[in-house]
Amino acid sequence: MKLLAQRLWRRFREKSAGPLKSNWHDFRLLNRARERHLPTLRQVFHIKRVLTAGEKRTLGIALLCLFVGIFWGGARIISKYRVQAPVNGGTYTEGIVGSPQFINPIFATTNDADLDITRLVFSGLMRYDASHRLVSDLAAKYSVSADNKTYTFELRKDVVWHDNEPFTARDVLYTFETIQNPAVGSPLLVSFQGVKVEAIDDYTVKFTLQEPFASFLSSLTTGILPEHIWFESQPEQMRLVKANIQPIGAGPFQFKKLLKDDAGRIYRYELTRFEKFYRKPPYLDDFIFQFYSDFQSDSGAIKAFREQKVDGLSFVPHDVRDKVDRKSVALRTLKLPQYTALFFNQERQPVLKDKDTRAALTAALDRGRILREVLQDEGELVEGPILSGFPGYSADLKKLPYSYEDANKLLDKNWTRVSLEDYLKQKHDELLKVWQEEHKDEISATTTPETATSTWQIKAEEEVQTQLTESQQGAQTFYRKNKSGKILDLELVTVNNKENTKAAELVAGFWQGVGVKVNLKLVEPREIARTVLKSREYDVLLYGEIVGADPDPYPFWHSSQIDYPGLNLSRYINRNADALIEKIRSAPSAEASVELYRKFQDLILSDAPAVFLYMPTYTYATSADLKGVETSLISHPSDRFAGVVDWYLKTDGRWHFTP
Repeated sequence: MKLLAQRLWRRFREKSAGPLKSNWHDFRLLNRARERHLPTLRQVFHIKRVLTAGEKRTLGIALLCLFVGIFWGGARIISKYRVQAPVNGGTYTEGIVGSPQFINPIFATTNDADLDITRLVFSGLMRYDASHRLVSDLAAKYSVSADNKTYTFELRKDVVWHDNEPFTARDVLYTFETIQNPAVGSPLLVSFQGVKVEAIDDYTVKFTLQEPFASFLSSLTTGILPEHIWFESQPEQMRLVKANIQPIGAGPFQFKKLLKDDAGRIYRYELTRFEKFYRKPPYLDDFIFQFYSDFQSDSGAIKAFREQKVDGLSFVPHDVRDKVDRKSVALRTLKLPQYTALFFNQERQPVLKDKDTRAALTAALDRGRILREVLQDEGELVEGPILSGFPGYSADLKKLPYSYEDANKLLDKNWTRVSLEDYLKQKHDELLKVWQEEHKDEISATTTPETATSTWQIKAEEEVQTQLTESQQGAQTFYRKNKSGKILDLELVTVNNKENTKAAELVAGFWQGVGVKVNLKLVEPREIARTVLKSREYDVLLYGEIVGADPDPYPFWHSSQIDYPGLNLSRYINRNADALIEKIRSAPSAEASVELYRKFQDLILSDAPAVFLYMPTYTYATSADLKGVETSLISHPSDRFAGVVDWYLKTDGRWHFTP
């Protein structure tokens, strides 16, 4: 300020400055400078009158640096302490290939659409969180007895159902007693057989097991049903109840509405945020599922995603990933605890009861090539029913290597090679005999002995030749027949999608190379459970089984599970295997039964009730605008919703100061 005052006195003495009294602003500025006070904003603009050109440049640079420093510092403060926090709002729509049938946790086991919606609507005593840790859910806490047979749960007291009725121990008791009732037909029955369930009081439940079961807690992730909604339902009629489609649960989202097409199939299913959810209500206002019949048609899921009619796809097949090219896409690719295998149905196809035949079919497959061509190596070869990384997995298994020579040697024991010419002649005679039997009444009613050998024979020959041409395998050079003259003929069934179809075509090609006639049958995804799994109508089934977080082989390989809704798709019966499986379940932990697991795996590979192919990857696609999604570890596709309450589309800037 002293320097400024001196500068002003010199300035005022100069002739160019004019009389001091004639400039009121200069006079006031001079006084403030003498008193060492800062000038007013208005006076600042007059300072330039007493500065030289160099001083003006210096002042301009200093002011510029000051402003830059203020801006930069402010930006640093904002970036450090001003955050975009999620807020309520927004609708997320997900596309799914398939259609829901039972939004009911005691029935939803094989249908992905059912499992996805059920996961959002219902809650269990336990749950897997977003980090795949098993934690309490409807249970506030629990205790386990010293003998690992008794589990006691204290329930949360702040839970209400979507219709605002209170949740109590009666609901838990009803759910598990319903599962245990054989007349209901729940696929979960196997997990709770012999388990005694008691309601000690309104908020205490006790489970008593006959034998220790290391994975029992994981089975309690099953959603709980509200007794007051279901108690009047007859067990045999439970699948027909309206609440299967318009459910009442206690989960983070509640039913809003559904839409059906002219055929009565649900094509849109809408959920809305449950404001009274006991943990933390979700940020999303609404969660909508849009259902499609396929991925790639003009009305399929992929096109809908690209045109932003849906915000996510529950699953993206390997062969169409490059088509998911809309703006701002987030793709999450993970390995699932799942294997794709060829299941031999020995009950339907007697030729498969022969162990050498099953071993030959196994040796004939180049599984490495199947993995490369079907999944482009984005997967992992599977050697047995216990996947790598799980307790009990054994890398030292008695594997049967790929060998056409070994496959042919095994088949040569019981199956004679038949040339293409001889096969066609035999097949011709068989078809002609069948045709004549089917038309015998029609022939006898419309012909005389003089005409019987003319018109009808010509017609029969034409139709037989057409069937023969349609049934002939183009790449097959020889066939096989047993001592009875039966051709080794197998029906291979799989889901009609590109991945499974490609795998099935490769399998058929390998088997045709060793003389097996293969008839490929493709079934639509929405029909596979009803028309194939339920009836077990297949010789060989190419299908994927999700083993989940618990490696328990009981549902998949115990002889009690050979019929639907059991998952023993090979209808495999071996009492030694049953005994090992039961001992595994009774062990205090998976780690304590490693040797039992090894023996079980060796037995399965020796018996060859199935050919284990590969563990595929799972790709989930969403709009990049959807935040908070955590899918680092999942055991089932529906596990992507484990942290759904933290998903958000909208944010708001908030100050956040940390100490």
